[in-house]
Amino acid sequence: MMESSRKMVSEEDLKVYFPDLPSGPLDGYRKKGSFSWRRMKLAYDNLTTIKLKHDVWTFMETHPLFQHSDTSLTLDEERNLAVKRMYAVHNEKFTELAKIVEEPRIVQAEAEAMFMFDSSLAIKKSLTFGMFANTIRGSGRPHQYKFVEDNEQAKIGGCFALTEVAHGSNAKGMRTTATYCPEKKQFIMHSADFEAAKFWVGSLGKCSTHAIVYAMLISKGTNHGLHSFIVPIRDPKTLKPFPGVIVGDIGEKIGLNGVDNGFVMFNNYPIPKELALDKFGGVDDSGEYKSPFRDPSKRFGASLGALSGGRVMITSISTNYLQKAIVIATRYSAVRKQFGAENAVEETPVLEYQQQQIRLLPYLAATFAQRIFCTWFGTVLVNITVDNYAGRQDDLAAARGIEMHALSSAVKPVCGWIARDGIQNCREACGGHGYLKAAGIGDLRNENDANCTYEGENSLLLQQNSNWLLTVWPRRHQIKIDQESPLGSLQFLDNVDQVLKKTCPWRTVDQLIDPYNLTQMYKWLTAYMLQTTYEKVSKLKREGADNLTAKNDSQSYNAVTLSVIYGENYILNHFYKTAKSFEDEACKKVLLKMVSLYGAFLIEKHMATLYIGGYFTLDQGLHLREGILKLCSELVPEAVTLADTLAPPDFCMKSVLGMSDGEAYKHLQNRVMTFPGAMTRPEWWRDVVYWDSYIPSKL
Repeated sequence: MMESSRKMVSEEDLKVYFPDLPSGPLDGYRKKGSFSWRRMKLAYDNLTTIKLKHDVWTFMETHPLFQHSDTSLTLDEERNLAVKRMYAVHNEKFTELAKIVEEPRIVQAEAEAMFMFDSSLAIKKSLTFGMFANTIRGSGRPHQYKFVEDNEQAKIGGCFALTEVAHGSNAKGMRTTATYCPEKKQFIMHSADFEAAKFWVGSLGKCSTHAIVYAMLISKGTNHGLHSFIVPIRDPKTLKPFPGVIVGDIGEKIGLNGVDNGFVMFNNYPIPKELALDKFGGVDDSGEYKSPFRDPSKRFGASLGALSGGRVMITSISTNYLQKAIVIATRYSAVRKQFGAENAVEETPVLEYQQQQIRLLPYLAATFAQRIFCTWFGTVLVNITVDNYAGRQDDLAAARGIEMHALSSAVKPVCGWIARDGIQNCREACGGHGYLKAAGIGDLRNENDANCTYEGENSLLLQQNSNWLLTVWPRRHQIKIDQESPLGSLQFLDNVDQVLKKTCPWRTVDQLIDPYNLTQMYKWLTAYMLQTTYEKVSKLKREGADNLTAKNDSQSYNAVTLSVIYGENYILNHFYKTAKSFEDEACKKVLLKMVSLYGAFLIEKHMATLYIGGYFTLDQGLHLREGILKLCSELVPEAVTLADTLAPPDFCMKSVLGMSDGEAYKHLQNRVMTFPGAMTRPEWWRDVVYWDSYIPSKL
């Protein structure tokens, strides 16, 4: 649909949603832009998703609940406001199921629109309505769809309870149990102690009435592993917990305080057997375990696609934060002037300085790479969910689920860490003014920080990815890539033994930053890291190490690096294919330049590995760095126009430094002069004047 949308959408079509930007200090840079900032949006959007975002933003801008407060809210006020905003957006039904089936990308579009305004709102709505309903659609049966309907009608509120106090990434170590009682046809949910409590459950602290709870299914004395259940938590009419349920709020966090994260414990709490989400495996009335899959690994694989939803969502969440930060920093760097050539009439915009360019422009390119990838990745997840709901399972479902799990376990850390580093660079690149809350970057930094941990701590997620890749390497000659890798993430194994015999054939600066050449460098790099990691694990096992020890002692510099490179390789190739196929020639030229900068910036970080593997010479490494600086310089005239493509409306930007008119100092002045209490004497002025009255010796 995206390809046809690019051809059909005209500049006039786009102007309906994106009117001309206000004139001001950014005009000079905007005139240098060589492409249409509106058409560039079609790299990751189409007219349907553009219209949906516009509808969401228009609704927010005209609704009293969505007006910004001049002062910080209390924790309870933040929780309350997020709830009211969530129900207001949900009531508009921007993304009903019928619309999603017709255009799966609208799910991502609605989420992005909300994130651009307020991340707590977006996450709370996703948890309350999205993950809860999608898990039931993916893993449940028709008789459980009534919960989906009640959820859609806001009769109940959902949440997703996997993590426990003492166990997070190690799902096999979870201690919440669901013991089947055949006489009563019930599961008895139980938490042995506080360490077994479900924890960090978003929307559970104050609001959720039902939870998807992951617990060890025990029947006839046998533990059948982790399974999911629909568990009533609170009475929907009173919000009081049911007997046998201990539930509460875990308190204030360093960000995202509109989301009421909670904990829950169960004290021999019975639920009907019908509440087990047993599409992929469960017990019959007598307690015998049944599964439509004879092979337990295939049952697990088929369910992994749906269970990857949180990680897939977080790749996009990270990118949303970086997207706003890079717009703010780029626009401000274009209007902030400091120093200049001797006898110059005006000072120089800081965007013209090399160090400012290399701090920002690679992350501007990364934002486009991740935005394009995440839009596609989210659509894949929606399609998997819809297919599960409709009962459509092809022969590749299990392989797709396994690859989805592996790929999401790699790209979630890649996107989270790029956003973390990029946002911090944006904050520093804005100087002292960037430290103001009114600049908007500090909140983005704090709220993105959670993405490096929840839904799997990044370093541990990378282990899950590398474990899968290590099983692939010894079978590389027998693997049918199109069958085991429906998403194409194993394409780097094509003719891999011959690839690994090569050294880098490109010598000049321009050759080393060519986008296609960079994809080939990454192909070698990914294959090399998989080979060397496998060889190290095998060597440790030959020397007597058990499997756990061998893998543990192969993490740093091997398995972790392997998984990061595997994720980067996939995003880079997806970025390159998208740029190469873009119909608008002016946009394509700039997109390919960003592919080059993104790829070169990433591969420079792995320079030591390229040297160690004998792929690069010293001169090639030096020329690659020259190329990065050259690309940064060439993208400076395009930077503001690229930022305009990524920018949400000013109403959502909420930054004195990043508004579309470029009047950073006027907005800063207005903010300072009108901030409540900024120019009044404090009530405690006597503590300043009569300071010695409260010194201990005077009391």
